Amino acid sequence: MPANVTAEFAKAQSKYLSARTREEKIAALEEMLATIPKHKGTEHMQAEIRGKLAKLRGQKSSKVARTTITISKEGDAQIVILGPTQTGKSTLLAQLTNAKPKISDVPYTTTKPEVGVSEWKGVKFQLIEIPSTFTPSMMSITANADGIVVVLDPRRNLDEQRDEIRKLFSKFRIQKPHIEIIGRTEIDAEYLKSSIWKMLGLIRIYTKEPGKKPETKALVLKAGATVKDAASAIHKDFLKFFKFAKVWGSAKYAGERVGLDYKLKDGDILEIHAG
Repeated sequence: MPANVTAEFAKAQSKYLSARTREEKIAALEEMLATIPKHKGTEHMQAEIRGKLAKLRGQKSSKVARTTITISKEGDAQIVILGPTQTGKSTLLAQLTNAKPKISDVPYTTTKPEVGVSEWKGVKFQLIEIPSTFTPSMMSITANADGIVVVLDPRRNLDEQRDEIRKLFSKFRIQKPHIEIIGRTEIDAEYLKSSIWKMLGLIRIYTKEPGKKPETKALVLKAGATVKDAASAIHKDFLKFFKFAKVWGSAKYAGERVGLDYKLKDGDILEIHAG
């Protein structure tokens, strides 16, 4: 062992040498990379560790490569939570949803998708935490999701982790909107839910009947949707017998009468008159 490495690094290296499974080796190498002193004298060793990590993460059997997992969508959007092991993803899932994942200081505690549902201002998010092994079957869940929350480890170089995530997305051809948070820190749940919503490019429309209060459950549409889109989504007869609509929120004044081409904004209240 070189004289200029730490006791923590030596301990991680010992774990790697005694590791038997792929997951144990990845966890030990990640710990080695996090604890090795960062200076010119260790650059070659750092590169060697990264090379071993890349090789292990790229390993897959032909059976696994053909395996896909589909999780039925519940709510208005399906969001995957992913990132390196031991970044607090399970804690985040438990904080945001009704899920009760196993939380531990042991790397790779999560071995299967953990699912929970979170409500926010009339919409529901289905949040899925996937294991940090990033197998093809787990990444197939990510490919089918509406968006991704990437959780990074504050104890490791953030740019290196971002580069690893970019390579992961490129390898599995993942092209989904995503946001990044720093794990193992206090999270403002409301702010995070708001950020997830903005990431998705959707709008919430609260419909109401004349003389009644708006619905608490939002109608979810794509950003840029019009009154026509909303009417079609509610019921085809609303569009067929449409007379006019009233809008509160983005309108010039409360309850302004508008036509089918009126472009709605997130949070608008919509009252359709037909007959």
